[in-house]
Order: sequence, then C-alpha cells, then structure tokens
Amino acid sequence: MANPVISKVRTLHTYSGETATYAGVATKSLALVGIVTASALITWVMGYATPVTATVTSIMGFIAALAITFRPAWAGFLSPLYAILEGMFLAAVSAMFAKMYHGIVINAVMITFGIAISSALIYAKGYVKVNEGFMRAVYMATLGIAITYLLEFVLSFFGIRIPQIHQGGTVGILFSLVVIGVATLNLFIDYENISQSVRQGLPAEYEWFCAFGLLVTLIWLYIEVLNLLRKLKEE
Repeated sequence: MANPVISKVRTLHTYSGETATYAGVATKSLALVGIVTASALITWVMGYATPVTATVTSIMGFIAALAITFRPAWAGFLSPLYAILEGMFLAAVSAMFAKMYHGIVINAVMITFGIAISSALIYAKGYVKVNEGFMRAVYMATLGIAITYLLEFVLSFFGIRIPQIHQGGTVGILFSLVVIGVATLNLFIDYENISQSVRQGLPAEYEWFCAFGLLVTLIWLYIEVLNLLRKLKEE
C-alpha cells in the first residue's frame, strides 16, 4: 500500500556517468503502466482472472517488490516482472467487482489516472510544497492505514472484522475517501522524490527504481478507488 520505495533513492550517492532524467523516468513509468495494462487484459480475456490468480500473484508481486526495495539495482529487470504480476492481480480483482457492478472498472481506471495527472500538474505548478513536515505527516497517516489493514487481516483469522470501514454507508465511504486522500498525497511525495533524484544526479539505472515506486502508489490508489465506487453502489 504505502510507497516506501522512492524515498530510499534520495539517500544514494551521486554518479559521474549517465544520470537519471525526467524524460527517462516518465518513459519507464509509461512502459510499466503499459505492461500492467497488457497483462491485465490478457489475463481477463484468457479467463485467468480468478481468486486463485489474485492470491498467487499478490504473493509473488509482494516478493518482487521487496527484492526491488532492498536491491534498487535489480529494478531494471524485476520491475517489468512486478508489472506483469500486478496486471494479473488487478485483472482478477477487477473481474470480481465487474461481475457485481457494471462499469465500475472503467470508472475506477479513469478516476485513478485523473487523480494522478491532476496531482502531477498541481505539483509541477508548485501549488503544493513537499517539505519534511509534509512527508512526515503523510508517512504517519500511511502507517496508520497500513496498521489498520494489518490488524483487520490478523483479526480475520479469529472471525473478527473491524465494523463498517469496508461496508457501504457513511463511515465506510468516509474511510475510503480518507485513504484515497492519503494515497494522493503519497503521489506528491513520489513526484518530489523523483525530482530530488534527478537533481542529485543519480545513475540512469535508477529511473526504473523511480518508475517502480510510482507504480506502487498508482496500484494502491486504483484499488482504493475501486473500493469506494463499490461502497457508493451499495448505498
């Protein structure tokens, strides 16, 4: 969910050879999004968008993400693999929602990209200042959400669910709006960290690392938007 990835780039040393550029990060980000989209479409069309697929690919994707996080130099060849796995996972999840609510998937995709593009433009115009205080507050909010989800996961083994947050209704909808808001704020941090990475002259190979980190947030945002739309339809 949270994006702890790109912030790690800023701690790396400068490099005297070819360095990362905004165009390079943008190109690789679009490539990863394209891979996710193609993987999702193929999985859906081939009939592999099942709960089993969702479970297996989520585990494999998590392992790939951990490997990239701890070994940024591996991002060049592991990020496409991660994108393929996440495309399969998103297809499986989206298929389950699509069976219940017609049109919900395309709406979630459009809203997700709308938020991403809007936040990028707002950041580029300088309307949001991403300083240490901003980052600290967002990281704390993200951690709180992660702990909530983890606690619910553990409690589910004992047949206990945190009431209302995953149901339609005022509380559930407000919870989703808050989570989407925090995910959006993480996008601003992503853009800032990418900007810092380019200005600090990190090696060009870390363009994949930056693109991967941005993809992590976009996937989280899409899932949360999908959840919100589902709750609104339950009203």
